[in-house]
Amino acid sequence: MSRTTFRNTVLGIGATAAAIAFGYFGVQYIGKNNMFTIAAAVGGAGAISYVLQKPNQPQAPNSEPEVPTAPIKTQRRRNKS
Repeated sequence: MSRTTFRNTVLGIGATAAAIAFGYFGVQYIGKNNMFTIAAAVGGAGAISYVLQKPNQPQAPNSEPEVPTAPIKTQRRRNKS
């Protein structure tokens, strides 16, 4: 496992544990209905940011393939002998 994958795994587990603890203690102190409101607000903000960050895609693709303007050169592999 690479170092980045390990770090992301540990951070993900820590974030999950923190979210569970926040939810548990939040319900204890500010009530169930307020926690539902907070969860809905965070979920809505996540959905809005996902939609705003989506890359634009072409509306209708052409049925004709694009023709390159310049010829494409290919490299030949040399035989190692």
